Amino acid sequence: MSTLGRLRQLIFGKSLPTSRLSHEKLPNILALPIFSSDALSSNAYATEAILGVLVLATADGAGGALHYAVPIAIGISILLAIVVVSYIQIINAYPDGGGAYPVSRDNLGTVPALVAAASLLIDYVLTVATSVAAGVAALVTMATDLAANNPANHHFQSMSNLLNGNITAFCVFSIVLIMVGNLRGVKESGVAFALPTYLFITSLLLTIGVGMVRLHLGIHNAQPLPPEALVQANHKLFLHSIGIYLLLQGFSQGCTALTGVEAISNTVPLFRQPQVKNAVITMVTMGVLAIVMFIGLTVLTDGYHIRAIDQNSPHYQSVVGLVAQQAWPASWHFMFFVLQISTALVLILAANTAFAGFPQLASMLARDNFLPRQLANLGDRLSFNNGIIVLSVAACFLIYIFKGVVDSLLSLYAIGVFTSFTLAQTGMVRRWNRIRGPRWWVGFTINATGAVATGAVTLIIAVSKFADGNIISEHFHFGKYHPHYGAWMVIVLVPILVMMFQKINAHYKDMAQQLSVENYVPVVPQKNVVLVIVPRVHRGVVEALNYARLVSDDVRAVYVEVNPEATAPLKAAWEKWSQGIPLVIMESPYRSLIRPLLLYIDAVQKEREDDIVTVVVPEAITREWWHKILHNQAGPLLRLYLASRRDVIVTNVRYFLDK
Repeated sequence: MSTLGRLRQLIFGKSLPTSRLSHEKLPNILALPIFSSDALSSNAYATEAILGVLVLATADGAGGALHYAVPIAIGISILLAIVVVSYIQIINAYPDGGGAYPVSRDNLGTVPALVAAASLLIDYVLTVATSVAAGVAALVTMATDLAANNPANHHFQSMSNLLNGNITAFCVFSIVLIMVGNLRGVKESGVAFALPTYLFITSLLLTIGVGMVRLHLGIHNAQPLPPEALVQANHKLFLHSIGIYLLLQGFSQGCTALTGVEAISNTVPLFRQPQVKNAVITMVTMGVLAIVMFIGLTVLTDGYHIRAIDQNSPHYQSVVGLVAQQAWPASWHFMFFVLQISTALVLILAANTAFAGFPQLASMLARDNFLPRQLANLGDRLSFNNGIIVLSVAACFLIYIFKGVVDSLLSLYAIGVFTSFTLAQTGMVRRWNRIRGPRWWVGFTINATGAVATGAVTLIIAVSKFADGNIISEHFHFGKYHPHYGAWMVIVLVPILVMMFQKINAHYKDMAQQLSVENYVPVVPQKNVVLVIVPRVHRGVVEALNYARLVSDDVRAVYVEVNPEATAPLKAAWEKWSQGIPLVIMESPYRSLIRPLLLYIDAVQKEREDDIVTVVVPEAITREWWHKILHNQAGPLLRLYLASRRDVIVTNVRYFLDK
């Protein structure tokens, strides 16, 4: 094995045979952290997103509109429960996975299915970018806390400055690490990512529990923050005049808590048998945990009067970090670091949910000829490598554009997610109405409720992000990009992706029609003219001539005269080694190698209409890779020019050098 091969095996692991595919299926204990980490970890930024909007309507961070966070969280939790129950119906009806795409395809038609698929693909890219950005933000929070509590320690100050000044680079590095982990295989990445997820669940539930007790006892930790760190209130708005659009904006921002809920229904084939039962158990577990953590965290932010901090501030701390500071007594402050570290890890690793769902969905679209077929190919480790790489590149691009700022990325969320939710539930309603099996009305009622609820939320998001976009963008933006700009990007991108899907599908259909052998009468060429390219006379050229004589009686050697002084020695050598094959000399006064050859090929093709032309390119193969840069590469250039020529075949005859 070559050095490059050994390095590749070290990074990605040994290749797995197809027979091992069944062994790569996931037990529930691994499926939960892989497919639910996105939905569970969204608690780390969903509450913060709500507070960041509501602070606009209060002049006092300890009261005012911030009290609306708990009712909003309860409403979102009810919606989450409805979506979970609705997707359980999809898991039972579509055990092959894919979620909204196959449901819409079978029940609503091609265009709605492509809209659902485009929305999900965008959602997966956003999941990776947002989760990683939020994870890095948690690390920034921890570094800020260390720097604030240890002002004399220059190492902590340097670490805080390093993280704050290189957020984009840390985000991209994290995405690359997750990509490499997933290229090693779904099961292996699950084993590596399970511990941080369970540590996050445990530490957050403990924080909520301890925080509730301390809140009931009225115990608070004093944590003063500089005024410039806080998201400044909009003093033009007060509690008595809080607008409905502001509440809707808070609701829509908080709906990011539902991201990743559909991932389990998309990846049912990756579960161990019985796949449907295990997927349902995992879905219910995820729903219960997500609701408990979301409501508990929001209640604590209200009880402790916690408000959002500007992420661009050097004093930035996440809402989860602020809650942990209040929940744990000073003697247990290490739990703050446990929670922050586990939050950072699970947020970064929550991108793994998308790395499981995106390639699976992309492979289904590729099998249906709506995406390049390479996305349907399994790699050496039985994972969809091409889909994993495409997802990584797209997420890194988003991170670069939005500078790794969570709030800017969140503005792109929710619309695509709830569009796919609504299409999936509507498709299930039509399915129940069509099949009308035993107790069909139960499933019909569940999915109809889900369709109405998610459809209403889609409208709410549209209203909140567009109708009142001016107010929000004027007074609340952490990054360069305003929330309604991001929403418009998603609205525009979905139709573009749908048109791309249709264009790809039309190409595959046209290609299949032209390649079909039905009613096909092949035209057999009567003659094969073989042209051997002769740069000079050497062993490789002689071997190429021998090969040419095997495939045709009409063999011609072609020499392009760039340097007239070299022609006479070549003619002399040709008399000895030509084997009677004629040598055609093409003059090239402008020293071009390619153009004279193309002109001669045109002339040969005009001799007979039923001919084909084979161009033989002699090629010397060196042993070391760096030897190639010492030689002319006219052969590859000629093959590139002839690649699109009809009735021209290009082949190379290789001569291997010993040293």
